[in-house]
Amino acid sequence: MKKLVCFILGISAFAVTVATAQMPSDTIPMHQLDEVNVVATGSQVASDALYTIISLSAAEIATLPVQTVNELLDYLPGVDVRTRGANGVQADISMRGGTFDEVLILLNGVNTTDPQTGHASLDIPIELNMVERIEVLKGTSMNLFGLSAFSGAINIITNTTDKRLVKAAVTGDTYGSFAPNLGFNYSTRKWRFMASASYNQSNGYIKNTDYKYGNLFFQSGYRDSLLGNWDFQIGGQLKQFGANSFYSLKFPDQFEATKTLIAALRWNKHLGAFGLEASAFYRTHYDRFELFRENVAAFPSWYTGHNYHVTDVAGGNVKGAWYSRIGKLAVGVELRNEHIFSNVLGDSLKTPRQVPFAPDSIQFIFAKNRLNINYFAEQSFFVGNFSASIGFSGNYNTLFRHNFAFVANVGYAFTKNGSLCLNVNRALRLPTFTDLYYKSATQIANPELMPEESLTTEISLRWADYGLRTTFNVYYRMGQNIIDWVKTPEAEKWQSVNHTRIDAVGGEAEIGYRYGYWLKNIAVSYAYCHLNKNAGELMSKYALDYLKHKLTFNLEHGIYKGFGASWQLMYQNRTGNYLDINGATMAYTPVWLFDGRIYWKNPTINVFVEGSNLLGTHYYDYGGIEQPGRCIKAGICVNLKLNEKNSK
Repeated sequence: MKKLVCFILGISAFAVTVATAQMPSDTIPMHQLDEVNVVATGSQVASDALYTIISLSAAEIATLPVQTVNELLDYLPGVDVRTRGANGVQADISMRGGTFDEVLILLNGVNTTDPQTGHASLDIPIELNMVERIEVLKGTSMNLFGLSAFSGAINIITNTTDKRLVKAAVTGDTYGSFAPNLGFNYSTRKWRFMASASYNQSNGYIKNTDYKYGNLFFQSGYRDSLLGNWDFQIGGQLKQFGANSFYSLKFPDQFEATKTLIAALRWNKHLGAFGLEASAFYRTHYDRFELFRENVAAFPSWYTGHNYHVTDVAGGNVKGAWYSRIGKLAVGVELRNEHIFSNVLGDSLKTPRQVPFAPDSIQFIFAKNRLNINYFAEQSFFVGNFSASIGFSGNYNTLFRHNFAFVANVGYAFTKNGSLCLNVNRALRLPTFTDLYYKSATQIANPELMPEESLTTEISLRWADYGLRTTFNVYYRMGQNIIDWVKTPEAEKWQSVNHTRIDAVGGEAEIGYRYGYWLKNIAVSYAYCHLNKNAGELMSKYALDYLKHKLTFNLEHGIYKGFGASWQLMYQNRTGNYLDINGATMAYTPVWLFDGRIYWKNPTINVFVEGSNLLGTHYYDYGGIEQPGRCIKAGICVNLKLNEKNSK
């Protein structure tokens, strides 16, 4: 890891030296590219000139009846959030009929996706009130992020503001939840700091759904005209939760404990018409899964013990860009090494290793390592109201060898506030370690799986003016070797397979309006998705078990002198079947969900009472795993501005 970081930073320093020596900034003409956001910062998910991006600000988030990132994302069209447990314990994010392993999760522009399983990708050590904005891009390519961004990407951006603030909040609910958190922002002329600490615990909404977790996060930034812009982040999370029937209805006393550490260092600098960016990152994730919870359930004779895994992801990247009269030429390369120790996943170890945080008798007996080298080149053009880009990307993986992709985008701004985009891209996703190697009492994996491939075409239209905003898009995705877990109704175990061909067709539409204090926001959105392949006699666990219709109504309005309310009504219709606790085949039924929040706030204090699932709907995100019923929450948030003298 040390050699890799030194290598990446060394290349960056060399590039800076060469560029500075050969092309002095005072001799390079600069050209303004009007009304097109092409100089994307490292924390920005993509240029909004060529892609459809949903962006939610901290002010918008603060009014919604949500407490976690996954609850927030559930309101967006085309996004399918399937939860096990409550309040962020575990959530799977998918888009446009894809699976939860096909969505890339980024924190401040840094890829935090877990190579063991997408179930752990949202194990990130932040709370929602420390988020500055969330950007969601549905449908993407290897040019933007390399692997894993198969059907979309989500970038969570924390708030390193210029202001000096102390933030404190506490919430609770009728299921015994208690969630305090504390954070601060501090700035000087060149430095920005943000730190947060939080804790959350609950008794659970049914037996064995109790949980507790804690987060610590620190972020700093340095801005200098000579040395460039530096950003550093480090955070950790400890979590444990009762996992009632999470992976099989036959075993209600499951339990899981995880530990996560992430760290990243990023740098960027502009030298006249040139831009350089480099980063190094590291993520480790520890997981202990108990099919039978300690001190709760009796172990049957065939149960050999709990599952233990430790994944480590380390790497770095270098990117360069040249801005000219017509647009931008960008090139880059990334090294990403993924490794796992496990007593279930991987190839046999010659010498077993001690499992951390476990008794001495428990050892890792399997391991696996794979190295990815991603590279790309892309030329963007901006001429008048037209914009376009064409790019090529490649990936070399030590297990799956060479794979290639391309992207082509065309955009036209027909008015100052309206645009039309056409995107064509090819994407790739490698199987996770779980897809390849997992074996248990209910699952058996296939180590011969092939990478998923797709070719997606999308047309999108956006327009906003006079308080009115509209978006509309349609897409068609041709997918090959799509990975899924399937079984026949009478079979005992799920098996991982490649589906030969699964095509997805669909679209999303949204219209919204804002008008002053009394009508702060009203919006309606609809998303439709259809896959050309049905499960047939097979039971599908993920790929053919998708959200076909999603209709959402949102209303936020003022009441009186700081009082306001926010209401969300959502309809979901999921296709697919599942087996209930008695082994009978059941079809998912459509559901209506209604949430609301009433609040009072001023610049310092925000007090709220909110309710989720106010209709008391009985429903499942995953077949047979009961979701929380009606829940009432209350909380208070305090933002204190500190003395800002000499902060600039």
